[in-house]
Amino acid sequence: MRRVLMAAVVGVLCVSCGGGGISSYEDGMKAQAEIMEEMVDVLEGVKDQASAEKAASEIEALGTRMADVIAQVKKLPQPSMEEMQEIAKKYGEEGREFQSNVASQMMKLAEYPVLSEAWENVMTNLQ
Repeated sequence: MRRVLMAAVVGVLCVSCGGGGISSYEDGMKAQAEIMEEMVDVLEGVKDQASAEKAASEIEALGTRMADVIAQVKKLPQPSMEEMQEIAKKYGEEGREFQSNVASQMMKLAEYPVLSEAWENVMTNLQ
């Protein structure tokens, strides 16, 4: 479980992005945070195997959106150290709150193998 949670956190922190029309690293960070929040919302709706199966396809679709954002961010010029520090400061607190909220939902990945598989597919596609 810890591995899965760390993969989620690393995905958020390393990529620092997510959404359409990304024109700055800050846009990317905001878009990725929104996609991750949507993933948590999807996991919140999982109550049984049938809802887990439905959620798996939604998670993979969100992963595709995330990969699109990553591709857009990679095309941007490298931000300055000052810009990165500003972004980290701005989104750092939100990130800590997100991590505490996501932990309970990530437990569902261990409970439902179909979700775990979908998550692994997302993480593989993000690399």
